[in-house]
Amino acid sequence: MDIQNTYQDKDEAPVSEHGAEAGSGNISLEPKRTWDISGFISKMWSQYTHIWALLIWMLLSGYFIASLILKRMTQLSDILPFIFLYAFVSGKMLFAFTGTRFVTRPVSRAARGIQTVVERRMKISPRLRFIGGATLLIVLVLSVALTIPESSIGRRIDRMQSFLGILVIMFGLTLTSRYPRSIQWRTVLVGFVLQFVLGCIVVKTKWGNDLFTWLASMASGLLGFASYGTKFLFDDSIAGMNIFVITVFPAVIFFAAFIQMVQYLGGIQWLVRKIGWVFQQLLDTSGTESMVAAASPFLGMSENVLLVKDYLPQMTNSEIHACMTAGFATISGSTLQGYIALGVDAKNIITACVMSIPCSLALSKIRYPETEESQTRGTTTAAIAQRHTDESTNILHALANGAATGINLSLLISANLIAIISLVNLIDFLLTWLGQFVTIEKLTLELILGYVLYPYAWLLGVPRQDVMHVAQLLGLKFITNEFVAYQRLNSVMKAVLTSRALTIAEFALCGFGNLGSIAIQIGVMGTLAPTRKADFSRLVLSACITGSIATTITAAIVSMVL
Repeated sequence: MDIQNTYQDKDEAPVSEHGAEAGSGNISLEPKRTWDISGFISKMWSQYTHIWALLIWMLLSGYFIASLILKRMTQLSDILPFIFLYAFVSGKMLFAFTGTRFVTRPVSRAARGIQTVVERRMKISPRLRFIGGATLLIVLVLSVALTIPESSIGRRIDRMQSFLGILVIMFGLTLTSRYPRSIQWRTVLVGFVLQFVLGCIVVKTKWGNDLFTWLASMASGLLGFASYGTKFLFDDSIAGMNIFVITVFPAVIFFAAFIQMVQYLGGIQWLVRKIGWVFQQLLDTSGTESMVAAASPFLGMSENVLLVKDYLPQMTNSEIHACMTAGFATISGSTLQGYIALGVDAKNIITACVMSIPCSLALSKIRYPETEESQTRGTTTAAIAQRHTDESTNILHALANGAATGINLSLLISANLIAIISLVNLIDFLLTWLGQFVTIEKLTLELILGYVLYPYAWLLGVPRQDVMHVAQLLGLKFITNEFVAYQRLNSVMKAVLTSRALTIAEFALCGFGNLGSIAIQIGVMGTLAPTRKADFSRLVLSACITGSIATTITAAIVSMVL
């Protein structure tokens, strides 16, 4: 490359202070422009991007191959993250130049082809398609549930109890549907197939169990780095104390900052875009609701809607209901450490979140089917993600924004816990005082909700001796939050519950579906789209109940394959 020192004014030769031109032999006193090394590197990169990318990939591949040959790390749990990281970087670099159309186009064409054959050439009516699909789903579920050998925590009669419960819950949701004749049964049936298959993979296959166990250990290990910041601010004795504030809040702040940095780099958008595209193709949902549902386990119910904030004012009521339901049916990664600190199995939490994503979309389309024209029905999740831009100027700015989000979330959690726990104890005091007049001892809100939800807890497959305890936990979670319910589960009821009931309870409580979250959801979405605040307020209670039911359906499906 010919690099020349040029003068600021190209039309005139520089003149010395004596008025003579520089070319006449006099030395110019004007400073010459220095070599711009950053501009040179940028130009070389833009001109030879493919070559540089290939060289970088070859260096990474050489390091990857050498590390596997030397085998300094022999444990599979140590090698798997390295393999996944190499595959992710290689795929990201490949798709940056080729695009993903050569993968997504054939899949989309195949899906449209199958739909065309079924609808036009075979001329199968929607009613027959529903009957056929429902029959195949029931046959699949019963075949698996009845052929799996019995165990101490899973008898066939117990599995049929859960199966009956799912049918009853589905029938009740259909009866209370906003538009029963407009239910998209493809979304419902495929959603339940995905949920059931995921449950079988995690519970009944060794590789599935090992995979989610590894994911849980990786998540716990990542959140464990927050302890270093805690030790710096305090000391080892305080950082090692098993106190909720010390254990949970630093992890919340650290994970929020980490997610914000990954989002600035485009990692979250890439992952959510791919998962959302899968849901869009399989479940026939719109681009916005698919993307929000895919983002819910990572970002939570407040941050997931930020990905589609530009579309929020024009979204249909069914799409809004689906987005809210997905948020209520899952938990966010930033609160994972809180549940682990309370003694909950991290693998069960991660499994419940993944399984509840398709279930939340399926149940939402039963409770509030689509009757309007969606603007993002044919829009890809990639096009939607392109409209979402991170406001951070650099990665340090993203870190600071994430830390601010984490501290706000920590304060919100602490404020809600103080207010809700105090209010529940006040109500329990009043109920106990009133109960003494009619000779009812220890009349509490938890006891009342236990009787109200007793039939529902039985439908989930809970053993008869544990139904009242699980019903009380479900009621406590809905009127307070999942932190209070999990704390009650592990401090009081864990010693009296059977293994089957304990597993069902851990899955059934894993979601943000509670009364306190309703106000948070209205506030967040109302701020992003003030013109739709009336719609948000009207839909949020239905979405909260539907999301809570989705988590319990996940528990029932898991209990069918125990």
